[in-house]
Amino acid sequence: MATTGCRVGVTPTHGPSVTEGWLRESEAEMISVLLVESHAAVRDAFATMFNMQEDFTVVATASSVREAINLAWVHQPDIALIDMQLPNDSGFHMIEQLRSSVPHCRCVLLTSNDLQGYRCRAYEYGAWAYLSKELSFADIVGALEQVHDGKRLIDPRVICRENHSPLTNRETDVLRMVARMGTTAEISKVMHLSPGTINNYVSSIMSKLGASNRVQALIIARENGWI
Repeated sequence: MATTGCRVGVTPTHGPSVTEGWLRESEAEMISVLLVESHAAVRDAFATMFNMQEDFTVVATASSVREAINLAWVHQPDIALIDMQLPNDSGFHMIEQLRSSVPHCRCVLLTSNDLQGYRCRAYEYGAWAYLSKELSFADIVGALEQVHDGKRLIDPRVICRENHSPLTNRETDVLRMVARMGTTAEISKVMHLSPGTINNYVSSIMSKLGASNRVQALIIARENGWI
């Protein structure tokens, strides 16, 4: 005699189970984070602490801009928490690239140099927050939650009162490379620009800052918080 309905002990196969549905919904609600930090110990500590939070998941970690951009494209994070001082590059450059390749990802800069010029550039590049490394981890988590909720934590009213640099973004990037690497040949290789172009940028920088040489230009820029 034929029977109808489901056999005893067998779960119907149509549709997801309650547990599966809950897991997918729970995962979807978590805030995905890409950590970009040059120091391995700091990077690993942040990853461990974020993964202990109920609402966060670290989808990838990176130590350089190039690595981070590739990982961001693959994992599509909600937020990128970026170390301001990256090897041979800057967090500003990464924000610029992320806005083109992963536009929905909200960038947050983490820095040990809380200078007015940095905050100004962070706002201009499109960062959602500019946080000091001296903040407690709980404060950083709270800031990222606000950013995820759509709140930008860099106040443009404060930015407008700051000491603005006369340099363009590219000129500032070149000057930062001068501070780190020194020679035109090295800077040219890292920035993928010809030596002549680098020298033209340096000449423009010195002219705008009223400096007689590169060292003086660096001193003026640092004293004003522009690099």
